[in-house]
Amino acid sequence: MLEGLLIVLIPMLLGYLIKTHHYGFLTAINKIVMALLYTILFVMGVSLGQLEDVATKLPVIGLSALTFSICIISCNIIGLVTFDKLNPAPLKHLHQNIPPRWKLLLDSAKLCSMVLIGFVVGLFSKDSVNLPFGISTYVLIALIFFVGIQLRNNGISLREVLFNKRGIYTGLIMIITSLIGGIISALLLKLPITQGLAISSGLGWYSLSSVVINNAWGAEFGSIAFFNDLSREIVSLFVIPFFIFHYRSTAVGLAGATALDCTLPIIQRSGGMEVIPLAISFGFVTNIAPPILLVFFSSIPL
Repeated sequence: MLEGLLIVLIPMLLGYLIKTHHYGFLTAINKIVMALLYTILFVMGVSLGQLEDVATKLPVIGLSALTFSICIISCNIIGLVTFDKLNPAPLKHLHQNIPPRWKLLLDSAKLCSMVLIGFVVGLFSKDSVNLPFGISTYVLIALIFFVGIQLRNNGISLREVLFNKRGIYTGLIMIITSLIGGIISALLLKLPITQGLAISSGLGWYSLSSVVINNAWGAEFGSIAFFNDLSREIVSLFVIPFFIFHYRSTAVGLAGATALDCTLPIIQRSGGMEVIPLAISFGFVTNIAPPILLVFFSSIPL
């Protein structure tokens, strides 16, 4: 477990040490991160296509991912709405300048297409092509390193993180309710509790969860983790504006780890600048937790 934890935490910490104000450098980092993400998803798709009896496993993957998504997001909503009702903080201004959903959905479709392309390649190269051992882990290490650079250079200060209590509480509630949803999903699907906890620990960080769980239990469970976490991003595109005015913690909390990247524009444009400190603090917490939780739960013997 310690080795796996070091593999994901050390690259992030090393990346976080790099501070720069060079716009071109940060633009290049963003492009590298996307390229590595596409590579990881392609490799996972190839592994999935090379599974034995893959045709019988696809419906199981789809049903399992849907079950996890429904249970986890439902538990998130229950916990976060309760927190918002007990600690109300409605926004002073409601913003409506929200980016077109079709553009954001197109980005999610591109991610799915990489898995699909990899799946087709793996399906037709099952007996002729073998991926280098541990390739997904090496790509993941590089990805996390560059994500660390992004975190440091996203205007996030430790003061903003540590002194925004609502952001920290929102993050803790989101993590706890996600784990509860994972336990419920495991019971419904008759899976080991530790697998349910591991799959629910991604918190929306699909590139990390899919690789860690793929390495632990194979491409079938890695795919379940990927589609479960990707569904959070898709759902949050639509529900954030719905909750943001009266239930700001719920709106931000449903974004999970994506609150610092792809869903941040939705949060900012629908809630305005007054919700950004909450999103930054929450996003930092939910980006630090997945590496620890995923490695911990996936290393527990079944």
